[in-house]
Amino acid sequence: MRKVKLTFWLMLAVLLVVVSWQNLTFLVEKKGVEIDYLIGNYHAPELQIGLYFLIFFLVGLLISYFSSLSERFVARKTLRRLKDELTNAGKKISDLEADLASRQAAESNPDRPITSKAVNVTESSAT
Repeated sequence: MRKVKLTFWLMLAVLLVVVSWQNLTFLVEKKGVEIDYLIGNYHAPELQIGLYFLIFFLVGLLISYFSSLSERFVARKTLRRLKDELTNAGKKISDLEADLASRQAAESNPDRPITSKAVNVTESSAT
């Protein structure tokens, strides 16, 4: 699987280099961005088109990162809660197995009294 991932990323990088190389004259051409709002205009400085691609890609990456941030916090909290439940269930299972083993040992040896952690008789409840 590791070799497949490496091959995939290598092929993707080669494809990106080939596309960039073939469009190098377009990517290094300088253009300015002008946005015409109803209340005014905005003129961005002239930059290479490849740099605009890079800027907009990074802005999109940051937007997607921050939009999924709350979902990741909720998922982490849920995962922590489920791990705690799994640990508690494992402890309960081991306690029940120990209780079962002691009961089976008591059944195989009838002279020995049954001692269980689950049964707790005190003087106040006996009176």
